[in-house]
Amino acid sequence: MKQTKFWWFLALPQLLLDEQLSLQSLEQQQQPQIICANRGNRGPQVVQANAAAQAAGIQLGMPAVTASTLVPDVHQRPYEREREEAVLRRLAQWLYQDIAHIALYPPQGLLLEVQHLQRLYGGYQGVQRQLQRRLRRLAVQVELAAGYSPLAARILAQAGIACLSTDAQELQNALAQLPLRYSLLPVTQRQQLEDAGIERLGDLLRLAVSELGVRFGRDMVNYVAELRGELCPPQQYFQPPLKFRERLDLLTEATSWQQLVFPLRRLLQQLEAFLQSRQLSVNAFVLLAHHREGAPTRVRVAFALPLWRSRDVQQLVQLQLERQQLSTPALELSLHADDFTERQARTAQWCPTTAADAPSSQQTHALRSLFGKLQARLGEGALQQAQALTDWRPEAAQQWLPRTATQLAGPPAQLPRPLWLLTSAEPIDIAQWQLHWGPERIQSGWWDGQAIDRDYYIALDAQQRQGWVFRSQGAWYLHGWFS
Repeated sequence: MKQTKFWWFLALPQLLLDEQLSLQSLEQQQQPQIICANRGNRGPQVVQANAAAQAAGIQLGMPAVTASTLVPDVHQRPYEREREEAVLRRLAQWLYQDIAHIALYPPQGLLLEVQHLQRLYGGYQGVQRQLQRRLRRLAVQVELAAGYSPLAARILAQAGIACLSTDAQELQNALAQLPLRYSLLPVTQRQQLEDAGIERLGDLLRLAVSELGVRFGRDMVNYVAELRGELCPPQQYFQPPLKFRERLDLLTEATSWQQLVFPLRRLLQQLEAFLQSRQLSVNAFVLLAHHREGAPTRVRVAFALPLWRSRDVQQLVQLQLERQQLSTPALELSLHADDFTERQARTAQWCPTTAADAPSSQQTHALRSLFGKLQARLGEGALQQAQALTDWRPEAAQQWLPRTATQLAGPPAQLPRPLWLLTSAEPIDIAQWQLHWGPERIQSGWWDGQAIDRDYYIALDAQQRQGWVFRSQGAWYLHGWFS
């Protein structure tokens, strides 16, 4: 059996329930909980149950009425396939940070191609440790199995055979012991095989290809070829979306933004996985609290510098949410993000040219972090910066804009200007000053009725302070200080 690729399959038998449990407190998780779905004409049946429900005697496949009678205080929720598939996509996005080739098998399965990851993670065991490390952070029940073909790995995982051997013969022996109910074949084909006396997959694998085609048709020949690893159908691998859109069911009503901090942490972890997989940082996003009736409450969260780590984002979001209120209780929380910046790596200099060069990047980052906290606490418009304008008049040469505003072009010439400009020019006695540089003539403003005609100088006063003075219509004035 020629092996070109190696596969792992993650079977997630109670993915939707695990997602709901992860949003609850430890006390709530200890209560019996089940998810029920309609199966044929037999009414709702238990399809997922937590450990407390199973310990109380509830079994999978049990009618929901029987489960409620057996455990009167059991929490019962309907099964929603679309919601579970959304959880599966989030899990794929989380694992995409480590594994590029992931195929979705909705609603409860992921196929991973791991053959080429062994060099990256230091061998087969290294890949396994990295995957387990990711999965532990999500607290989901997983049945993981290996296979020399996607079908073999899927059957073993869904049968609960946690076999991660790299020996193809050992994996095939494990497959051979399984009854046909684990074969993933349609009911009609399984019935045909059972009528012919075939009860286990091993019986099927021992049949000759020619006999399979004559007795059971071409589809069965292809199935067995997949099971043996001789045929591998093409897989459609997962690709992270270009925009981030995630929504969480809160399970219970939340009356304030502070009650949404815990589910918000989950959304921010998912956002971090999205950003990490695409090597992006987020500039702003929108939080939406969905109510029983009416339009959702929208809160736009913007950052003074692009971020991608969930812990950094959460700190600033919580500061901003302290100023927000919910008009009515929220049932769901969603996060929309599409304002991204490509991540730039920061590298320190090995040989700083001056003593001040080494800490400069850290100081700049700390200052920008402070700006981010102030902006989150006070609002986007509260934090402003001076912006130079293309106007030669000193009084009109700048304006104050929010830090997030688009930068405008400044004056074309780099001329000496004081950092301290007086609110209004003060008359002076030029005899007490010593002119050092000048004049610089500024004659402008005739178009808006605020014309000026001045000759500016840099001068020293009696205390050797450097000032910016000008002469206009025979009189002298102080307009600013350089030091």
